Amino acid sequence: MSSSETRAQKKQPPSPISSLPEEIFVDIVARVSRSYYPTLSQVSRRFRSLVASPELYARRSVLRRTEQCIYVAISKDQTSDIHWFTLCIKPNGGGGTSDHRLVHIPSLPPMPLQGSYVAVGSSIFVMGGFQDWSITSSVSLIDCRSHTAQPLADMPKAVAGSVAQVIDGKIYVIGGANGHSPMKSRSRTMMEFDIETEVWKLKSRLDWEQGKVWFSSVAMGGKIYMRTCYNSFVCDPVTSPDHFVKDEVLHSKEWLGSCVVEDVLFYYDVRGKCLRAYDPKLRSWGVVNGLEGLLPRGCSWSKAASYGGGKMVLFMQTEEIWCAEIAVERRQGGDIWGTVEWCEVVLGGNFRIMDCVPVAVLL
Repeated sequence: MSSSETRAQKKQPPSPISSLPEEIFVDIVARVSRSYYPTLSQVSRRFRSLVASPELYARRSVLRRTEQCIYVAISKDQTSDIHWFTLCIKPNGGGGTSDHRLVHIPSLPPMPLQGSYVAVGSSIFVMGGFQDWSITSSVSLIDCRSHTAQPLADMPKAVAGSVAQVIDGKIYVIGGANGHSPMKSRSRTMMEFDIETEVWKLKSRLDWEQGKVWFSSVAMGGKIYMRTCYNSFVCDPVTSPDHFVKDEVLHSKEWLGSCVVEDVLFYYDVRGKCLRAYDPKLRSWGVVNGLEGLLPRGCSWSKAASYGGGKMVLFMQTEEIWCAEIAVERRQGGDIWGTVEWCEVVLGGNFRIMDCVPVAVLL
């Protein structure tokens, strides 16, 4: 490149946005998805200062900007504490493109392994788990707007690996290990937390035998669907909290790491190499069409989370952690089809996703 060309580049006029009044500049950026903020922070000092400023988030609150975010609980070797990550859009080189990455949240402290997580508003409740090799009854509340955590009132009992779901303004924590082994669910209790009054209640003993390990659970239509190695159950914790109904059709598939999109349960079958869907109204399983050859091969496990607007994100473990955003729709004839919006490696190294939590963050 000649010296004249170099001087011409240096004399390029500044971007028009740099001359905007501060109020207009803040208002524009406040309407941009927060997932792009890591990219914007690298554009200039002004952007970098703005995305860290309280004025920006105050403006987003006025605009009532709600954004669906994915928070991921990760253990390095399945025996260490939990560290929290979030799915972000990151810059990819200098070509103006971007990709997706799981980014560690350093402001959140390590949390107990095998805890239970539920999202309520812009917060995540973290309940129980193993801390320093002892089961804890502690409860923490993660504020996803400020990425800070605060302690709440302890649960009535210490448990780990429990089922936890939200129904009608109450959090239900069901079963779980109450000894030293996470593979034995000796607890037959149900605990209920009233989100408004912040009061815990210990419910009656439940009608299942001891020794069950909960592998997966979802909430659909006011009911909680749960799976052990031997059976799948359906419970209505509001009207029949002590009655669990076995569902043999649901249990005909090894549904793990599942999520719910528009009242349909989805999970990725790592053995069958397909995305399966269970409709509780029809009480039938089906395979999501249109995904053949679009997802990574040879994954050993998967976790799914709803992403709003008929979408889900699917995390898959090979030698690295992959993530795919998939839009699902029911077409004429009742078949469900999927469209892969993107599929990329989001984290490398020896990590294991313990759970992923979708949060509608009001910023």
